[in-house]
Amino acid sequence: MRIYLAQENPVVGDLWGNLARLRQVVQDNGACDLIVFPELYLTGYPPCDLLLRGEFLEAVREAARQLQEFSAQHPSVTLVMGTPWQEREQLFSAALVVRGGVLLGIQYKRRLTPFRFFPEARYFHPGQEHLVVPLAGRALAVALGLELDGQLARELKDAGADLVVNPRAVPFRVGEEKERLDSLAGLASSNGLTVAAVGQVGGNDGLIFPGASRVWDSQGRLLAALPRFQKAGQIVDLSSPGEPPGEDLEEDAALVYQALVLGLRDYAAKCGMKRVIIGLSGGIDSAVAACIAAEALGPQQVWGLTQPGPYSAPESARDAQALARNLGLRFDVLPITGLYQSMLTALGEHFAGTEMNVAEENIQARLRGSLLMALSNKFGGLVLSNSNKSELAVGYCTLYGDMCGGLAVLADVYKTMVYQLAEYINREREIIPWNTIKRPPSAELRPNQRDEDSLPPYAVLDAILAAYLDEGLSPREIMARGYAEETVRWVVKTVEASEYKRRQAALMLRVTTPLFGSERRMPLAAVKML
Repeated sequence: MRIYLAQENPVVGDLWGNLARLRQVVQDNGACDLIVFPELYLTGYPPCDLLLRGEFLEAVREAARQLQEFSAQHPSVTLVMGTPWQEREQLFSAALVVRGGVLLGIQYKRRLTPFRFFPEARYFHPGQEHLVVPLAGRALAVALGLELDGQLARELKDAGADLVVNPRAVPFRVGEEKERLDSLAGLASSNGLTVAAVGQVGGNDGLIFPGASRVWDSQGRLLAALPRFQKAGQIVDLSSPGEPPGEDLEEDAALVYQALVLGLRDYAAKCGMKRVIIGLSGGIDSAVAACIAAEALGPQQVWGLTQPGPYSAPESARDAQALARNLGLRFDVLPITGLYQSMLTALGEHFAGTEMNVAEENIQARLRGSLLMALSNKFGGLVLSNSNKSELAVGYCTLYGDMCGGLAVLADVYKTMVYQLAEYINREREIIPWNTIKRPPSAELRPNQRDEDSLPPYAVLDAILAAYLDEGLSPREIMARGYAEETVRWVVKTVEASEYKRRQAALMLRVTTPLFGSERRMPLAAVKML
């Protein structure tokens, strides 16, 4: 039996484009017995509130009808395709099983995924029944997304299945993917099932899908492993699988880098944008973001600008220029000192008799953001925000300043991981100047400023943030790990006090869990229990 794994990158809402790509895949692989496409392939994942539009669902029905009609041209090929499916007043996330123009069956997703960014229960009803279809001497069952666990695997085995296909659209989360894949391998071996997991790949808004499609035989041996973060396809002959592939055991920094490149590339392409504009401060965040942008779109499509102000160190501009030269970016210098002095003059009467504080510091950040947005308006181009997760967590960023932009590339990456990304980028040669990596981080908004003047050391800060945000621990539980009470309570209090800033942040590329933005819903006007 020959299975084709269609690891595809559908465009959300592009029913006819996605269907056209399906036709091409089938025509190119018509000698296969089975071709499997990812979860919700027809609409792309996640379709969100498109599913609430009657005309959209009508178009989905028409596209599914055309799929069935097309399959009659390839009578020996069985297709499994994810799509919404409406029965009377109920909508389901479904997989259609089609062969020779005949709909052999529909498998409804039984266990809906509670992604807060796309809460499936808001749109879909859960299915109840198991579908088992005879195919080329095998008994085929379908499990969608993350629903395939030990209980479901046993139920499918008891229902007579010996081959389970798992169309998936599971967002990438650093540190979780290997565990998920190992779990599927264990399910295959413990239940005597051949399991073929076919994942969506690509970036859709802030979600990034890794692909990483796999096939395991009934002993849990790996038969096929498709690459991560790229569109791919592979034929797997279950009767003659050949040599097992090697697993690509890349480090977290490499996976995060590839994910962010894909997320930026797809966001720009699917929104019709060709160029990005980025402020290059000479610091590590903007340097890493620029490297990601250059790889995602090509260096000729990245416009970098350094904007020295009254407290900028000379080496900051030199490092920014060296980075742009190493990457081959367009590079310009756009000073803000004159504008800054003009702003202080304009505010002089109102600021008279006060000491310099965060107000004067933030004027600089907001001038830089305004200039970048002006260039975007005049010449086109997506402005990238360089704020990282550590800064956004504690509000160490300026609304309408360094938070300006249409996409925040590093907003879900802790500062300590930003340094790991820089080391990964420089693994073969110096791209980011080593001086940028080694210098103490600074916003350069006042004389001799250092981030650690205002924040705990990043290693400590990130560990506390990860415990609070990612693990969901209480302040007392975090203190039990040996962190000072004063530091823990300051971090937690500052995280909650900064929620209003994150509500106004640019779209974030998401690589950790749980997620800020759409996935973290904390009240603003409320008493905080810390």
